[in-house]
Order: sequence, then C-alpha cells, then structure tokens
Amino acid sequence: MNAFILNNTINSRSNLGLRITRPPVIPPTRRVVNTIEVDGREGSLTILRGWRDVSFDLQAALLGDNHATRWRDILPQILNAESIHFSNDEGVFYQIKQVTATPHEKRLVGMSEYTLAFTCAPFRYMRNVAMITRTISGILANPGTVHSLPRITVFGTGTRTLTINGRAIVLNLLQGRMTLDSALKICHFGNVAQNNQMTGDFPVLSVGNNTITLGTGITRLEIEPRWRFL
Repeated sequence: MNAFILNNTINSRSNLGLRITRPPVIPPTRRVVNTIEVDGREGSLTILRGWRDVSFDLQAALLGDNHATRWRDILPQILNAESIHFSNDEGVFYQIKQVTATPHEKRLVGMSEYTLAFTCAPFRYMRNVAMITRTISGILANPGTVHSLPRITVFGTGTRTLTINGRAIVLNLLQGRMTLDSALKICHFGNVAQNNQMTGDFPVLSVGNNTITLGTGITRLEIEPRWRFL
C-alpha cells in the first residue's frame, strides 16, 4: 500500500505529498447484538440490533520543508473527505464519518509524521458502479455480501406501484418522477421532501437475485444500487 485516495480523486502521495509509514489494520465488520438468557432454552437468545462502525488509523509522513504551512493546506482536505479507498484494494471504498489527526511530530530532519484516525460506516462499498436503468420488470442480482440500501428514481405519473421482492411501494408521482433514498429514509422530488406521497417500506436489495416489478404507468427506474460487502 503506497497511498490512500479521498473522494475518489485526492491521492495522498501524488496530490498531498504524504507517504504511508504505517498502513492501517482494518477490522472486519461486527454486529451489534443483545444476548438474553432464557430459562429452559438451550443457549442464549441473540437479537441483532445493527452493525458497528469500522475504526482504523494510519501513520503518514510529510517530507521536505515548510511542514506546518503545507499541513494547514492538507488537513482540511482530509477532515472534509467523505470517502476513502486504498491503492492496494481499488475495488471498494469506505464512507467516512469522522477523521481526527494528531499534531505533527518531527521524527527526522526534513520529515514530520502524523497519525490519522478514521471512523467509517460499517461496510465496504463497491467502487465505480454504473447507474442501472430498467424499463421492464425482471431480476436484479446483488453481487455483494450484505443487503444494499439503494437510491431509486421512479418515472411515471399518477398513483403507481413498485414491487420489490413481493413488497409493494405505492407512490403518488405528482411531478413525473420521485426518488427513494433507502439509506436516508427520504422520498423526494428535487429538494422537496415527499415522504407523505409514499406508502410502504423503503426498498432493500437482498444478496443474490431480487425481483423487481414495474407497475402499470411506471416507465423507467434509475437505480444507484450501492453494492456493499462485510
């Protein structure tokens, strides 16, 4: 690993001048569970509550002169980043929730070293996934290892029904289209929230095949699938 990449564009080595001196050890995704002992039961009762954030840190060095001045320019780019991936694993990225950085520590003449601590969402997300367009009903395969929470724009007019894996979502398409963001639990047209124009649960794409049925009057779906991995 010779670099980390922020927001899919900022390379730590070529753009920021940082060299990784201690790569991160990224832990696997962990479940959040409640364990309940029940009299008469063989073993405990385990209830899945969710997933833990993924936390890791790395050390990077800045070489050359004017470290303090250069770091003032570098630090905001790191703190404001929304995603990170690594040069030795180009296929996935992590959604950043928070970054903290230590004050620079001068190790050698001409080199300062920094520790960056990242807190990320629980899963690894597939990079460079194209928008999926569907104009007819059919099967959509999720290649990930955990269910995805897609962003789906539905095109049509009037009150229409989109069905995914047997679960019906009734939409009142007032402006000819509506976007369902399952991660944010928001239904909207442009910047206008329209959760009151939707009946049913936000769509989830299970691992493997998903059956998608476009009800009468739905002309097109545009799906940002957000495939992800444990």
